[in-house]
Amino acid sequence: MEKDNLIRVLNVSKSFRKVQALSDFSLAVSPGTICSLLGPNGAGKTTFMKILLGLVGSDSGSVTIFDLPVSSPLSRRGVRYLPENVTFPSWATPAILFRQLERIRHESSVEEFRLRCTELECVDLMKRPLGKMSRGQRQRVALSLVTSGKPELVLLDEPSTGLDPGGRILVRNLIRKLASEGATVLINSHLLGEVERVCDTATFISGGRLIVEGKLDSLSRQTGLAHIETDNAEEMKLSLEERGYSCHIESKGVVAELEDPAAFRDMAQFILDTGIRFSGINQMRESLEDVFLRIMDNDSERGNDIVS
Repeated sequence: MEKDNLIRVLNVSKSFRKVQALSDFSLAVSPGTICSLLGPNGAGKTTFMKILLGLVGSDSGSVTIFDLPVSSPLSRRGVRYLPENVTFPSWATPAILFRQLERIRHESSVEEFRLRCTELECVDLMKRPLGKMSRGQRQRVALSLVTSGKPELVLLDEPSTGLDPGGRILVRNLIRKLASEGATVLINSHLLGEVERVCDTATFISGGRLIVEGKLDSLSRQTGLAHIETDNAEEMKLSLEERGYSCHIESKGVVAELEDPAAFRDMAQFILDTGIRFSGINQMRESLEDVFLRIMDNDSERGNDIVS
């Protein structure tokens, strides 16, 4: 593992009685990365986050943050964590909760908290009791509390829980901003569309084992299809079929099958020669959902049981 990795995990195993939550798990996360933890329910993702935070001890292996073992409280300076399910006192307001948090962590100012609330469009809730908020409002407040100031490492477990589409966009913008300011963000989420929009790398976990990790672009394969964006879809489809391509109309254009990746240039030249107006043509790649299903299917075929 490189010395400049912010998180270094080496051969970590953890069991809860007869359940093997993590098995010989190793991972390195570079500073400033937005990394996703992906896997089915019970794969060991939340256990891994809790081990990073020192909330759960590993049975074997080593874990460091900022080159400090997670057994040291100093490893958690600048580290923030939002669990999937967080419960606040119903009588407390965001302003009260923030003051209580800062008595412990001393890492943020009221002005920075108000700025974060403004970015997540919940600044008007500063003096409202949490018990009088919707689930989505509480989630925005929780995210503001967790990310206020300049955190160095942010662990988010299902951060978009309870949020409407507008709220999810705000969270995506927040995650990108945190990374642009130098923070490392680790996300555990089943909303693959949200993950795909913000993450640099993905770590696939199944049965407590690391299955695959890497940059999203390197994990995604060509699908053998090309998408032609055009307002003349019917005419384009007919021309392509006359040339021998199998194709169908989809939103904003036509999708055509390629015999092999090298055939893309020939198709592009043919489309230019037709004279039919189009605005773009590109080879289609797997979505993150496609990658997830392929990797999990391959792992299942290898007989790797998933922890329940």
